[in-house]
Amino acid sequence: MFGGALPTMSNDAKRATAWADYGYPELLEFNNFHSMFKRNGIARAGVMRHVEKTWETNPWVVEGMEGDKPHSETRREREVARALRQLSFWNRMQAADWRGRVGRYSALYLVFDDSQHPSRPVTRPVKLLKMQPLFEAQLEPLEFEQDQASPEYGNPTSYQFMPQAVQTGRDERQSLTIHADRIHIIAEGADDDSIYGIPANEAGFNDLLTIEKIVGAGGEGFWKTARGAFSLHSTGKDGIDVQGLAQMFGVEVDQVADKLNETAADLSAGMDKLLMLGDMEAKALAYSLPSPEHFFAVAIQSYAAGVSCPLPILLGQQIAQRSSEENSREWAQTIMTRRRRFTVPNAEGLVSKLMRFGALPEFEFYIGWDDLTDATLEQKLGNAKIMSEVNKASLGTGEPPAFTSEEIRDVAGYEGAPDTDDLDDGIPEGEEDGETTGTAA
Repeated sequence: MFGGALPTMSNDAKRATAWADYGYPELLEFNNFHSMFKRNGIARAGVMRHVEKTWETNPWVVEGMEGDKPHSETRREREVARALRQLSFWNRMQAADWRGRVGRYSALYLVFDDSQHPSRPVTRPVKLLKMQPLFEAQLEPLEFEQDQASPEYGNPTSYQFMPQAVQTGRDERQSLTIHADRIHIIAEGADDDSIYGIPANEAGFNDLLTIEKIVGAGGEGFWKTARGAFSLHSTGKDGIDVQGLAQMFGVEVDQVADKLNETAADLSAGMDKLLMLGDMEAKALAYSLPSPEHFFAVAIQSYAAGVSCPLPILLGQQIAQRSSEENSREWAQTIMTRRRRFTVPNAEGLVSKLMRFGALPEFEFYIGWDDLTDATLEQKLGNAKIMSEVNKASLGTGEPPAFTSEEIRDVAGYEGAPDTDDLDDGIPEGEEDGETTGTAA
């Protein structure tokens, strides 16, 4: 159970037990979030969409300080890139990233070749052999830093690793004590320097339960409408012949009611079932199902707001081209913010740790990553074409070209000056000195 969690039965002061009435749990544990992630497609999307977009491409380690002029790949950059590739480093980071969004945190268990028991600090220098991503349930804090002068005061100094905890629940019989040197924590939302972040589905958990109820009730209602439901009525003058029913079912009189319930349950379980009625008749019951679209829309919109994801992207829908482009642009900006504020600092912390331990060559570095908000090649070429047309229109009026060829090439995504003089100042060949073949619109 999440430590320090306070009961929250409702935010409605007039109805203190409203959440219990709605069927919402009072306290949320890791198992709640993990089960929802495994069994609910929308909950899974709420966890994975951010991670999938964040790791759409891999970052790289750059020697120097951020803001330095671009340079060719250095020898030490190549060494680090080779080492990280051999460890599937970025894939392991991605795997730990989505596990961290399921609960409050996840971890990478760093396995070194220092021949020390995992409960001991790392001896330097070492070689990193493996990075194992772990769920919160697999790794619990065991001991904490007690030195109030330490910058790590209050954080774990050791952990209890329970490999099978996610599948079988807490099982201390199969556990291992691991020193904090060998653990890298990933906790989105932990902006208080602790290891405890915020589960991605915490804010929208009630909405997910509402969606399950709507979808489940709709499916069950459709089944019952298609199958048909019945009520049983006596056809005899003296009421129900319990003795006759007992004889027909081959049970004692006091077991007739249970047998009728079994018969009704058996009928509901399949399409090709028959009722043994004796001296009773079955009358069909009519169901009137409310349209679920409105109720579903309210819940799914609330959930999308809770995970900060545009609804069309969350559900994988493309409603209209303009709407899709606006959602994609906003989504790319959201993920760039996530990269900048969470993913890159976390990755830099792990790389720095490995450099301190001698697992990677040590030098000043930063994490480089492509920009998700950059224009596509098609968009860049379109912008370059517009700039060329502006130059053409300027020439027709006797004005000098507005853009140089270098500027146009830069916008198109090509560096350096062109190899020929055919496109000087961005003007097509044969149109110098006012020799234009048409008028720009």
